[in-house]
Amino acid sequence: SVRVVLAAAAVADVAAQQAPAAEAEEKEPPLPRGRPLQIVKIDIESNSVILGEEEIQELERALKRSGHDKVAVVGVMGAFRTGKSFLLDLMLRYMREKSQGADAKVDGEECPVPDWVLERGVPAWAVKCGDSLVEGREGLGTEAKELDGFQWRPGMEKCTEGVWIWSEVFTAKAGDEEVAVLLMDTQGAWDARMTKEQSATVFGLTTLLASRLVYNVSKQIQQDKIDNLLYFTEFAQAALRSKNGFASLENQQVRPFQTLDFLIRDWPHYPESVTIDSGRTMMNDHLGQYMDKKVSEDTQSIDTLQQMFSKLDIWCLPHPSLAIERESWNGDLKVIEPQFWKFIDTYLDKIFSPSELQAKTTLGTPLTVDTFANVLREFVFAFKNASPKAQSFAEAMETSNSLLARDSALKFLKNSMKEQVGETQALAPAEFEKLALAAAEKAEAEFRTKAIYGNEDNIQRVALELKGDVKTEIERLREENQRKLEASLNGLSDVSLAAVAGFGLDKVSDFTCDWWSPFCRDISGDLLFGYTGVLLYVAFSVFSINSKRGQLDAMVAAIELGKSMTKKASKLLGEVKTDFGKKDEGKP
Repeated sequence: SVRVVLAAAAVADVAAQQAPAAEAEEKEPPLPRGRPLQIVKIDIESNSVILGEEEIQELERALKRSGHDKVAVVGVMGAFRTGKSFLLDLMLRYMREKSQGADAKVDGEECPVPDWVLERGVPAWAVKCGDSLVEGREGLGTEAKELDGFQWRPGMEKCTEGVWIWSEVFTAKAGDEEVAVLLMDTQGAWDARMTKEQSATVFGLTTLLASRLVYNVSKQIQQDKIDNLLYFTEFAQAALRSKNGFASLENQQVRPFQTLDFLIRDWPHYPESVTIDSGRTMMNDHLGQYMDKKVSEDTQSIDTLQQMFSKLDIWCLPHPSLAIERESWNGDLKVIEPQFWKFIDTYLDKIFSPSELQAKTTLGTPLTVDTFANVLREFVFAFKNASPKAQSFAEAMETSNSLLARDSALKFLKNSMKEQVGETQALAPAEFEKLALAAAEKAEAEFRTKAIYGNEDNIQRVALELKGDVKTEIERLREENQRKLEASLNGLSDVSLAAVAGFGLDKVSDFTCDWWSPFCRDISGDLLFGYTGVLLYVAFSVFSINSKRGQLDAMVAAIELGKSMTKKASKLLGEVKTDFGKKDEGKP
């Protein structure tokens, strides 16, 4: 019957559409191996900041592949030889195991968990894919493969130079939404080779980029560690106060920076049987010595940090093992003390939990995968002379805030139009223009609510650029809507083509067999019912378009349907001729 013919045509059409997609999926190249990318280098001799443009582009591609919109950046920084890269390699293992969609596999095989893990209370994530931490250990395994983590080595010689970000983008929940997560490592600031200004530059760039800044310090918080923080934050504070809307940082609900974690390494004060809860009490008491105005004498430092960061927190880790400080240590994790595993596991669960993890924001506006690279370039340019100044910092914040506000407004426009129009629906031109005008006005209002930092002239300049972007986007959507209008009936091309074929068969049977064969007459009756029904449905669809959008749009849609049917008929005839040609070639 006609229904069988139409079903077969539909199945064939779906199969034809799926075949290219399957081929494309098979040919998709494998993802590049994760590696540390040096996005910023401090040239100590020339006192300059060098941007790793190729590395930034690679990171930008990885972020866009993640499919997420917002970005969370966990950065670790601190003084020379405090174990930052060792900590980040543990974070890599944790995120590879815990990140949604990640599998603990090596070369496609599940990674085993060694027997001694349960005996020593070691978290499974720490020892999957190997019970020896050789990912970033220089000199181990490098002949067989490249380093698979942030570079570290036991002893006194430092590893990291500049600012590095791991190229692998992880997925985790920040609140109720999934975000792309990046791990960032920095040069050991405030070492003997770097000037105070150069160290502040590294700290400043890390602070600007991180949604959670882990300040890695040894044994306890000391006043000189806080002074190092203040050296940069005072520049930032002066810059913010010099701009409109930030005259009083004390009253601002949106802080310039997000979370600052004091991570105390080799904390010597835990008793042997300490619990996490009692240990947490000790941590908060230690932070209170410096951050509680009732206890600390340095209230000015407390005010500055609390005005610049939305949250101050602390965590204390016991010493992992004296064995890891030896030059001969090969990364064997069996030597790590159980108490260290207990506290590092709880700490990582905490900072990567949905309630603690945050998308990176600049003055309240989220950093996105589309704006990450440009904002990073602006920040690096502001510190190009490796010497933070209030003016250069202010300019970087101003430019990045405008970029993010502009990006937010454009996304608002696209989402608003998508909600109103949908993926496949076409609107009458008058209705489209009405919706586009309303969406453009709301997008400009969104920009004004986000562009809160900088002088009015610069904000107006970016607002004008946004108007151009909005105009371009609406023109693109207008053309897309017009294509949808023209193709309104194209979804009926297969069934219409089958109806035409049925009409032809019916007329052929009228002259060949209807006059003598009851079977032919039955088939002709089915065909008549089928193509008449299709004709009536197409006529109704044309009438609906004419009623909603006018005679011209209805005529254009009918012509496009005819073109689509002609193309499919030509393609079908070509395939039939090819098949017959192959059969003729096969005959003797």
